[in-house]
Amino acid sequence: MASIYPPPPPGWDKRALAQEPMDPIAARRAMEAWVRARGYEYNPAPDVTWFQQWSPFVFLFNPVQIGREIRAKFSDSWLWIAELFAEGGAGKPLQPFIVYFLTSEKLQYRAAIRSRLQPEAIEELRAIFNSRRTPSTLSRWRYRERQNFMRRTYGRGVRGTVADAVFEAHFEIATPSREEGLMALPLPLRQLLVQSTWRGILEVRPGGLVATNYGPPRFEPQILDEQIATLSQMYGTITRSSYQPPPSSGPASSTR
Repeated sequence: MASIYPPPPPGWDKRALAQEPMDPIAARRAMEAWVRARGYEYNPAPDVTWFQQWSPFVFLFNPVQIGREIRAKFSDSWLWIAELFAEGGAGKPLQPFIVYFLTSEKLQYRAAIRSRLQPEAIEELRAIFNSRRTPSTLSRWRYRERQNFMRRTYGRGVRGTVADAVFEAHFEIATPSREEGLMALPLPLRQLLVQSTWRGILEVRPGGLVATNYGPPRFEPQILDEQIATLSQMYGTITRSSYQPPPSSGPASSTR
């Protein structure tokens, strides 16, 4: 009996998207033209040693190989965009990632975050705003809902790493203490990350940060432009914030 279904389209392979463009020459020319137009520096054969010296990382892998590199100078910082490869495991090929390294003297605190990607936890928090509540009781209601979520998620008596239930429903956090976590991840940054579509890993430390986003590792001008703009927003919310953390009841755990 003949099937009523047509042949399904082939699935995509992220390694193929990143490493095997339809026209390698055209892709290289487009990249070179984009770099010249932006005033960046392009290195098709960089050394992986400098990037390895950023380790140890919290959530990010230690790179074993590098493909291409782009360097950009902004007003008060340097940005490196690297096509890095991680060990793929026994018998598996190396896995490519596009990783962003930014250096700046304005960055002073330590914290690392990784997207949880748990839609059920995120959906539960979409009802945190209740239009029937009056403005005078709304803040108290939000606080109670946040506390209830923290108890359900982490257990009674645990407030989470930075005591932000909405943010911690989206991201795992590692930081030496609650105070340092609040300084490294100020409220404007947490709001930006929750409201945006960005999902990945961000690690901040004194003098720099490193980030990579989930999805196909496409080393292409349009994708890089979008990610640079997102990273610029993150950096701006960290360095322009004047948020001061409240007194802590003790250091926050950096493990889950």
